[in-house]
Amino acid sequence: MRLWTRLVSAFLLVVAVLGGITVYIGSRLIADTVLGEAQHRTELDLRSARARIQSRLDQIQSALEHTARSDTARLPLNDDTRRTRQVALERERLHCGLDVLTVCDARGEVVLRSRHPYTQGGNRSLDPVVAKALRGDPASGIVTLHADELAAEGSELPRQAFVSFVDTPHAKPRPERSESSGMMLWAAAPIPGEGGNTLGAVYGGVLLNRNWAIVDGIRNTVFGEQKYQGKELGTVTIFQWDVRVATNVTTAQGNRAIGTRVSEEVYDRVLENGMRWIERAFVVTDWYISSYEPIRNPRGAVIGILYTGILEKKYTDLRNQILRSFITPVGLAIAVSIILSLVVARTIARPLGDLVVASGRLANGDFDYRPHTNTSSPEVAALENAYAQMADAIHQRDQALTQRNTELQQSNEQLTQLNRNYMEMLGFVTHELKSPLSSMIFNAAALRDGYFGTLTDDQKKAAAAITRNANYLSDMIANYLSLSRIEKGEMEVHTQPIDLCGDVVAPMIDQTRAQFDRAKMSLEVHLPDRLDVVADPELLRVVVDNLLSNAAKYGKEGGRVDVEVGESDGEATVSVWNEGEGISEANLPKLFGKFVRLDQPSTKARKGTGLGLFVCREIIEKHGGRIWAESEPGRSARFTFAIPKADAAE
Repeated sequence: MRLWTRLVSAFLLVVAVLGGITVYIGSRLIADTVLGEAQHRTELDLRSARARIQSRLDQIQSALEHTARSDTARLPLNDDTRRTRQVALERERLHCGLDVLTVCDARGEVVLRSRHPYTQGGNRSLDPVVAKALRGDPASGIVTLHADELAAEGSELPRQAFVSFVDTPHAKPRPERSESSGMMLWAAAPIPGEGGNTLGAVYGGVLLNRNWAIVDGIRNTVFGEQKYQGKELGTVTIFQWDVRVATNVTTAQGNRAIGTRVSEEVYDRVLENGMRWIERAFVVTDWYISSYEPIRNPRGAVIGILYTGILEKKYTDLRNQILRSFITPVGLAIAVSIILSLVVARTIARPLGDLVVASGRLANGDFDYRPHTNTSSPEVAALENAYAQMADAIHQRDQALTQRNTELQQSNEQLTQLNRNYMEMLGFVTHELKSPLSSMIFNAAALRDGYFGTLTDDQKKAAAAITRNANYLSDMIANYLSLSRIEKGEMEVHTQPIDLCGDVVAPMIDQTRAQFDRAKMSLEVHLPDRLDVVADPELLRVVVDNLLSNAAKYGKEGGRVDVEVGESDGEATVSVWNEGEGISEANLPKLFGKFVRLDQPSTKARKGTGLGLFVCREIIEKHGGRIWAESEPGRSARFTFAIPKADAAE
């Protein structure tokens, strides 16, 4: 990808990201603000609706107080004036716009009703509103009356109150299919007697079921005559429990949505938990920003819901209009930013592109090429000058490095030849020393053991010293021969199927057992009957011999040595453990290096070439295995190697 393309892509990415973030945050803020404003207005509308209902209750209570002080409600009532008083009470009911207006005596017994069938009898002393009035205090509230109570107060009231349920999506299931009781604005006032006594009470109210005047009056007070796209902007509903009994919400056919029910979510929150709900909701046919609050009777029990809602579409359109007004300048700003990005990218990319070309030619060895760009940017001009100085410096350094490299190559060839000569000489010398040294070891051992006659103690000590030193020289020669083969790449692994225990470990234990006996060490061996591997037995014997010899050399005199052969995870393992000084944590990583002699008392006191473990590592790694050491300083050391088993190697 060209530099100009990368710069443009980077600029566009930044502009797109920042523009996207700006649009997203702005859109969210606008949407949240508009929705919040709509919800706040709905909450205020709900307060207004509640205040309007309370105002109507206060009007009813005032009318009843006036009636209670009039001659119409005067008690006791005699039969001669009953019909006249009944007509007057009905006239008062109609004048006040009430559905119920009734007089009861001090015991709560009904003595006069103002509506057909004008029945007498029945006791209202258990009605909390009437009971309070009988105690001398006017009272009001919202109550529900059963169908028989409504029928007693007026023959037409049960039919007005009756509501059949309409199947409503998302409504909470109910076994009932209709509602026959009615919800009323209810009030009562005491009838005063002489001496402050209460002779009885006047009670009455307005039935809310199908009372369009109430809900339309609230809507007109709260929302006015506002419409939006042919629909009422605001709606008001009174629910008797979860059923709409008075509403100006309409169905798709244009009818009032009487009998439809509230959603289960609102049901649970408002009716079951007595909490308010102010959120968007789908109401019959449209989305509204809705507010619901519980309606409680005088005893505090929830008996219904008061609802107000504003058509959401108005606020959605307002939000979209504001968004368009916001996005237009943001889009113009983004477009201008893109154009400026293209100009800036070209201004930067062109001279830098020439520098890239020059750098490529410089990398290919063209030290004389120089970029020639016309730019007004002092920074780019300074960069071109720096490039020219760098090219000159690189040219000079390249020449110096070429000369130095030639010298180093010649020196390396000389060193390689010297090393080759050294290794050949080392191999020749050690090979030539091997045979006479073996003879010397044999003769010295025979002399020490008395095969040539009895020796004095001093002579035995001298013969033993000769044998010990000759063995050290033999080990050293073996290690140097192995090193020579490794350095020259001549150490070849000739693998064959073998029994690791019988062909390698057991013979080397027998061969080195004398060393443990001389050191008075107890040797414990744990070998399976057979463990098959594919390996070079001669090389593995070198490794096992080295580990056993080290255990005898550096172990604790009179201590214990454990040799264990096992298998794990497809590998055959050989482990040699010995009591002794052990190895410090700092020295463990150095053990398998070339010519390594550890700086600790147990190693300083004994001779060694520092090649044994290095040779062991090379042999094990050529077998595809691994070797490692573990130690408890001051107590013990363990050396272990692992190579693939026969089936794993295949």
